Amino acid sequence: MRILDENLQMDLANHFFNTGDYYRAITEYKRFLFFFPHSLKTEEVYFQMAKSYLKGKKWEEALLTLDRWQKQFPHSPRQGEAYLLKGLSYLGKKEYTQAHYFFQQASLASPGTPIADEAHYQAGRAYIEEEKYKEAALAFRKIDRASPLFGRGEYLAQGLEKIDEVPQKSPGAAGVLAAILPGAGHWYCERYRDATIAFLLNAAFIWGVVEAFQHENYAVGAILTFFELGWYSGNIYSAISSAHKYNKQKKKEYLQDLEKGSYWRGGVYRDGRISFLVLGFSF
Repeated sequence: MRILDENLQMDLANHFFNTGDYYRAITEYKRFLFFFPHSLKTEEVYFQMAKSYLKGKKWEEALLTLDRWQKQFPHSPRQGEAYLLKGLSYLGKKEYTQAHYFFQQASLASPGTPIADEAHYQAGRAYIEEEKYKEAALAFRKIDRASPLFGRGEYLAQGLEKIDEVPQKSPGAAGVLAAILPGAGHWYCERYRDATIAFLLNAAFIWGVVEAFQHENYAVGAILTFFELGWYSGNIYSAISSAHKYNKQKKKEYLQDLEKGSYWRGGVYRDGRISFLVLGFSF
């Protein structure tokens, strides 16, 4: 019967982490802290737990784990790494102000290191999610030229600087066209099915209104007019909304194409005992 020791326990937890079984890894890291609370590996265990929570998208648990680590190791030289992981946790929560704060702290705590470059890169990704493309480009351009992330960051920065060239539709023009001729605004936004429906529906109600009043069916004419005003105004609102949706979709497609670009340098790189993998956040 083999006696449990800290190396064996750490190997087991790391095995689960490396195979993507993050929840079992967390359990084994917790078991390590219970059995070996004074081990020299305790600090690394906290980091591995936080990374496991990040991989499992348990953002709050990752933050709590890092807070416990900072209380236990307030003078650790790994503060920059902790700030980076906190930034990633807040990014996962879509709390961008906090994410940017910790990415900045990571770069300040570890200047000129892969941690700082990763922080700049992730700050750029956060700005993309916020649709702040100029700020994103500036963040990518802060990456050191010697970093494996530099090529990717420069590629994204150049692409973001051209995002204003993406074809767009004017919401005002869409609304005016819809007011002049129901369905024309949707046609302008390349929503041809909606344009046809809007035109036929409004035409039918307008024809009904005219017929009703011509035959002196004033009550019917008033009712149809009431409903037609609703369809008519809805046609204008929908056309304006379609323009906004068109613009958002075109930018999304552009960013997806940019993300799929062929230029990629990076992967895993090391800073002493710390290894970083460029994390892919979809946008």
